[in-house]
Amino acid sequence: MGKYFKIAMFITSFTPLWITIMFINILSIIKGGPNLCTEKIGLAVIVISMFFSICIIYGSMKSIKETAYKPYKIVNATQEKGITSEYLLSYILPLFAFDFTKWDSVVQFLIYFSILAFLCIRNNNVYANLMFECRRYKFYTCELQWAPEPDVAPIQAVVISRLNLCANKGNTIEVEQLNKPFYLKRDSME
Repeated sequence: MGKYFKIAMFITSFTPLWITIMFINILSIIKGGPNLCTEKIGLAVIVISMFFSICIIYGSMKSIKETAYKPYKIVNATQEKGITSEYLLSYILPLFAFDFTKWDSVVQFLIYFSILAFLCIRNNNVYANLMFECRRYKFYTCELQWAPEPDVAPIQAVVISRLNLCANKGNTIEVEQLNKPFYLKRDSME
Protein backbone atom coordinates (compact mmCIF):
# COMPACT_ATOMS: atom_id res chain seq x y z
CA MET A 1 0.00 0.00 0.00
CA GLY A 2 2.74 2.43 1.02
CA LYS A 3 2.29 6.08 0.25
CA TYR A 4 -0.31 5.43 -2.46
CA PHE A 5 -3.02 5.10 0.19
CA LYS A 6 -2.08 8.45 1.77
CA ILE A 7 -1.83 10.14 -1.62
CA ALA A 8 -5.26 8.79 -2.57
CA MET A 9 -6.68 10.00 0.76
CA PHE A 10 -5.17 13.43 0.13
CA ILE A 11 -6.55 13.70 -3.40
CA THR A 12 -10.07 12.62 -2.43
CA SER A 13 -10.06 15.03 0.51
CA PHE A 14 -10.23 17.83 -2.06
CA THR A 15 -13.44 16.55 -3.68
CA PRO A 16 -15.33 19.87 -3.17
CA LEU A 17 -12.52 21.70 -4.95
CA TRP A 18 -12.39 19.19 -7.82
CA ILE A 19 -16.16 19.43 -8.34
CA THR A 20 -15.92 23.23 -8.44
CA ILE A 21 -12.99 23.19 -10.87
CA MET A 22 -14.84 20.74 -13.12
CA PHE A 23 -17.90 23.01 -13.07
CA ILE A 24 -15.77 26.07 -13.97
CA ASN A 25 -13.97 24.20 -16.76
CA ILE A 26 -17.15 22.73 -18.25
CA LEU A 27 -18.78 26.17 -18.17
CA SER A 28 -15.72 27.66 -19.90
CA ILE A 29 -15.82 24.92 -22.57
CA ILE A 30 -19.54 25.52 -23.19
CA LYS A 31 -18.96 29.28 -23.48
CA GLY A 32 -16.02 28.68 -25.86
CA GLY A 33 -13.34 30.14 -23.59
CA PRO A 34 -9.95 31.11 -24.99
CA ASN A 35 -8.02 28.27 -23.27
CA LEU A 36 -10.05 25.17 -24.11
CA CYS A 37 -6.98 22.95 -23.97
CA THR A 38 -6.34 23.96 -20.34
CA GLU A 39 -9.91 23.14 -19.36
CA LYS A 40 -9.92 19.77 -21.15
CA ILE A 41 -6.59 18.72 -19.62
CA GLY A 42 -7.82 19.85 -16.20
CA LEU A 43 -11.00 17.79 -16.51
CA ALA A 44 -9.10 14.71 -17.65
CA VAL A 45 -6.56 14.96 -14.83
CA ILE A 46 -9.26 15.39 -12.18
CA VAL A 47 -11.38 12.48 -13.42
CA ILE A 48 -8.41 10.13 -13.77
CA SER A 49 -6.91 11.14 -10.40
CA MET A 50 -10.20 10.72 -8.57
CA PHE A 51 -10.91 7.38 -10.24
CA PHE A 52 -7.51 5.91 -9.32
CA SER A 53 -7.65 7.39 -5.82
CA ILE A 54 -11.05 5.87 -5.10
CA CYS A 55 -9.87 2.52 -6.49
CA ILE A 56 -6.75 2.61 -4.29
CA ILE A 57 -8.71 3.45 -1.13
CA TYR A 58 -11.43 0.86 -1.62
CA GLY A 59 -8.98 -1.70 -2.92
CA SER A 60 -6.82 -1.22 0.18
CA MET A 61 -9.81 -1.56 2.47
CA LYS A 62 -11.32 -4.56 0.71
CA SER A 63 -8.00 -6.40 0.33
CA ILE A 64 -7.73 -7.04 4.06
CA LYS A 65 -8.26 -10.71 4.79
CA GLU A 66 -10.65 -11.59 7.61
CA THR A 67 -7.81 -13.31 9.44
CA ALA A 68 -5.66 -10.15 9.34
CA TYR A 69 -7.74 -8.24 11.89
CA LYS A 70 -6.29 -8.16 15.39
CA PRO A 71 -8.15 -7.59 18.66
CA TYR A 72 -7.42 -4.36 20.49
CA LYS A 73 -9.04 -2.89 23.56
CA ILE A 74 -9.99 0.78 23.27
CA VAL A 75 -8.18 2.58 26.08
CA ASN A 76 -9.11 6.05 24.86
CA ALA A 77 -10.85 7.43 21.77
CA THR A 78 -11.49 10.94 20.48
CA GLN A 79 -13.47 11.67 17.33
CA GLU A 80 -11.84 14.06 14.88
CA LYS A 81 -14.85 16.43 14.70
CA GLY A 82 -13.65 19.94 13.99
CA ILE A 83 -11.02 18.92 11.54
CA THR A 84 -13.43 18.80 8.56
CA SER A 85 -14.47 22.44 8.75
CA GLU A 86 -10.95 23.47 9.76
CA TYR A 87 -9.55 21.59 6.75
CA LEU A 88 -12.06 23.15 4.35
CA LEU A 89 -11.43 26.68 5.62
CA SER A 90 -7.65 26.36 5.88
CA TYR A 91 -6.79 24.36 2.76
CA ILE A 92 -9.60 24.25 0.23
CA LEU A 93 -11.08 27.75 0.42
CA PRO A 94 -7.77 29.51 -0.43
CA LEU A 95 -7.45 27.36 -3.56
CA PHE A 96 -10.52 29.05 -5.06
CA ALA A 97 -8.35 32.14 -5.60
CA PHE A 98 -6.78 30.51 -8.66
CA ASP A 99 -8.27 30.91 -12.13
CA PHE A 100 -8.26 27.37 -13.48
CA THR A 101 -8.95 28.52 -17.05
CA LYS A 102 -5.48 30.12 -17.40
CA TRP A 103 -2.17 28.26 -17.72
CA ASP A 104 -0.16 30.57 -15.45
CA SER A 105 -2.74 30.30 -12.68
CA VAL A 106 -2.84 26.50 -13.06
CA VAL A 107 0.96 26.37 -12.67
CA GLN A 108 0.73 28.55 -9.54
CA PHE A 109 -1.93 26.21 -8.18
CA LEU A 110 0.20 23.14 -8.92
CA ILE A 111 3.16 24.63 -7.03
CA TYR A 112 0.99 25.45 -4.01
CA PHE A 113 -0.87 22.12 -4.17
CA SER A 114 2.38 20.10 -4.48
CA ILE A 115 3.83 21.73 -1.37
CA LEU A 116 0.55 21.21 0.50
CA ALA A 117 0.45 17.55 -0.62
CA PHE A 118 4.01 16.94 0.57
CA LEU A 119 3.30 18.45 4.00
CA CYS A 120 -0.09 16.78 4.51
CA ILE A 121 1.02 13.32 3.41
CA ARG A 122 4.25 13.48 5.38
CA ASN A 123 2.39 14.57 8.53
CA ASN A 124 -0.61 12.22 8.06
CA ASN A 125 -3.00 15.15 7.80
CA VAL A 126 -5.65 13.51 5.61
CA TYR A 127 -8.54 13.14 8.06
CA ALA A 128 -11.10 15.35 6.34
CA ASN A 129 -12.49 13.36 3.47
CA LEU A 130 -15.91 13.91 1.92
CA MET A 131 -15.90 10.41 0.44
CA PHE A 132 -15.70 8.88 3.93
CA GLU A 133 -18.15 11.39 5.43
CA CYS A 134 -20.80 10.51 2.82
CA ARG A 135 -20.43 6.82 3.70
CA ARG A 136 -20.77 7.68 7.43
CA TYR A 137 -17.20 6.83 8.38
CA LYS A 138 -15.58 8.73 11.21
CA PHE A 139 -11.94 9.14 12.11
CA TYR A 140 -10.98 8.45 15.72
CA THR A 141 -7.67 9.10 17.38
CA CYS A 142 -7.33 6.10 19.67
CA GLU A 143 -5.08 4.58 22.23
CA LEU A 144 -5.34 0.84 21.67
CA GLN A 145 -4.14 -2.00 23.88
CA TRP A 146 -3.38 -5.30 22.18
CA ALA A 147 -5.90 -7.69 23.78
CA PRO A 148 -3.85 -10.94 23.81
CA GLU A 149 -0.99 -9.27 25.72
CA PRO A 150 -2.22 -6.46 28.00
CA ASP A 151 1.33 -5.86 29.30
CA VAL A 152 2.47 -4.58 25.89
CA ALA A 153 2.55 -0.77 25.61
CA PRO A 154 -0.58 0.71 23.99
CA ILE A 155 -0.35 2.09 20.45
CA GLN A 156 -1.64 5.37 19.04
CA ALA A 157 -3.78 4.94 15.94
CA VAL A 158 -6.24 6.73 13.71
CA VAL A 159 -9.11 4.27 13.36
CA ILE A 160 -11.60 4.57 10.49
CA SER A 161 -14.93 3.27 11.71
CA ARG A 162 -18.69 3.62 11.42
CA LEU A 163 -19.08 2.53 15.05
CA ASN A 164 -18.85 5.31 17.63
CA LEU A 165 -15.58 4.35 19.29
CA CYS A 166 -15.89 7.07 21.96
CA ALA A 167 -18.95 5.25 23.33
CA ASN A 168 -17.07 1.94 23.28
CA LYS A 169 -14.07 2.75 25.50
CA GLY A 170 -13.02 -0.37 27.33
CA ASN A 171 -14.49 -2.66 24.67
CA THR A 172 -12.46 -4.82 22.31
CA ILE A 173 -12.58 -4.16 18.58
CA GLU A 174 -10.77 -5.81 15.69
CA VAL A 175 -8.62 -3.59 13.48
CA GLU A 176 -6.03 -3.93 10.75
CA GLN A 177 -3.43 -1.41 9.75
CA LEU A 178 -4.02 0.21 6.35
CA ASN A 179 -1.01 2.49 6.45
CA LYS A 180 0.61 3.93 9.54
CA PRO A 181 -1.16 5.52 11.47
CA PHE A 182 -4.45 4.49 9.78
CA TYR A 183 -6.32 1.40 10.93
CA LEU A 184 -9.61 0.03 9.67
CA LYS A 185 -12.13 -1.39 12.11
CA ARG A 186 -13.62 -4.72 11.04
CA ASP A 187 -17.08 -4.39 9.45
CA SER A 188 -16.38 -0.85 8.30
CA MET A 189 -16.98 -1.78 4.65
CA GLU A 190 -20.67 -2.73 5.19
